[in-house]
Amino acid sequence: MSDFTPLREAVDTLVSRSTPPGFGELKRRAARRGRRRVVMVAAVTAALLAGSVLAVTGLDRDRRAAPPVEQPKIVPKPNGWVAVDAFQGDGSDDAYDGDVIYLVRPGDDARRLEIAGSDAANDGCPAWSPDGTRLLFGRLTGPSDSPSSGAKLVIVPVGQDGTVGTPTTIGLGSFDVLGGGPEGFDSHPCGTWAPDGRWVALAGTGEVWVVDTQTGAIRQLPDLRPSDLEWRPGTDELTIAGDMGTNRGDPTLSTPVTVYSVSTGELRHLGSVEAAHISWSPDGTSLAYTGGEREPDARELMLADADGTNQRLLVANLGHAIHGIGPVWSPTGDRIAYQRCVGGPDVDCSGERHEVVLVNVADGTEMVIEPPKADGHEWYPYTVSWSTDGTTLLYAGWHEDGQPLPGGGETSPEGVVAVPADMPSGATVLIDSINPVPNYYSHRWAAIQMWGRQPG
Repeated sequence: MSDFTPLREAVDTLVSRSTPPGFGELKRRAARRGRRRVVMVAAVTAALLAGSVLAVTGLDRDRRAAPPVEQPKIVPKPNGWVAVDAFQGDGSDDAYDGDVIYLVRPGDDARRLEIAGSDAANDGCPAWSPDGTRLLFGRLTGPSDSPSSGAKLVIVPVGQDGTVGTPTTIGLGSFDVLGGGPEGFDSHPCGTWAPDGRWVALAGTGEVWVVDTQTGAIRQLPDLRPSDLEWRPGTDELTIAGDMGTNRGDPTLSTPVTVYSVSTGELRHLGSVEAAHISWSPDGTSLAYTGGEREPDARELMLADADGTNQRLLVANLGHAIHGIGPVWSPTGDRIAYQRCVGGPDVDCSGERHEVVLVNVADGTEMVIEPPKADGHEWYPYTVSWSTDGTTLLYAGWHEDGQPLPGGGETSPEGVVAVPADMPSGATVLIDSINPVPNYYSHRWAAIQMWGRQPG
């Protein structure tokens, strides 16, 4: 096991740097169900950018300007393990208590991921590397009254049979989550893999962190509170969008979409595109995006070319939603999934029940997937993502019927369900009796990497 120390070896001249906007006291609170866990995910940070060149701090000393690196594009692959971040605390309000990770897949029993240090730590936000051989997750090891709580990234090899190898640990030093704590954002560092399987991006401390998993070097992009991070397939470019505010009471806002190049260190705007939630097509040629909540375009699903031009409307009315992670593009490239409250696009949310809608990218036609039944229950998604082969939807969700336990009490009516996109009646419960994370506010960039590809 090796521990790397974050590097802050250079500070670039600040050019065209904008001041983060001020946010007043906001009254909004998402509807909550009465569960033990009140700390929901998604904390991250970010302000509107002014100009096409922004400051970058903490760059590697030996960085050299170079042309953009062509990375392997994401294509459909055979499905492997699903990594589930599950809350199993003791019922206290400790934001750092109880998060564990399970490996699950259809036909196999769930197994808890147990590696060195797991017993004395709080692990969460799993994300599979592009080749499906390594699992990344965030770890908290410090006292619960510390927002950063000894934050680390852990990378562990996972075999096709689920066996784990020796983990690598990268210390994050001053990493923190704005508004973290029992009533705020989840405090785990939540990374998303670049297509090359080397770089990882995450958000916190009012910055976006870009981590080299081979050397442990860390680059920090200041004054950013993104509600979405996603790497563009086929490139080394990180796309940054939205502003989550400083606490859970703030609404998610759109910002100019910004692109950061690992090879050149440059930041630029993606044309005139403004968004809060984004998703790249698997060939990297188109971006799907939506606006922030309470904004006029919040219910529109838009597309744009990779350079920000040719902005066009795909869906005029997405409906209302309490949960969700924005649009999620299928690995096959032909459909985009999103979720809304049950009842249709013009119905206000009367509770937390959601359904999933699949949009045909070619013509905008939609197929509604009503809450699927599995193990005798109707399941409603907190979040929805895709399997790596593009055939199956993954619901981190809930149902309304807790089951009696032998020792008393009831099971938690939550879990993770695999739903065939073209045959929802074949839904399969992968794991239940847990509180799956993400819930209300999600780490958008981690959720789409929950289902890994089969190695090889």
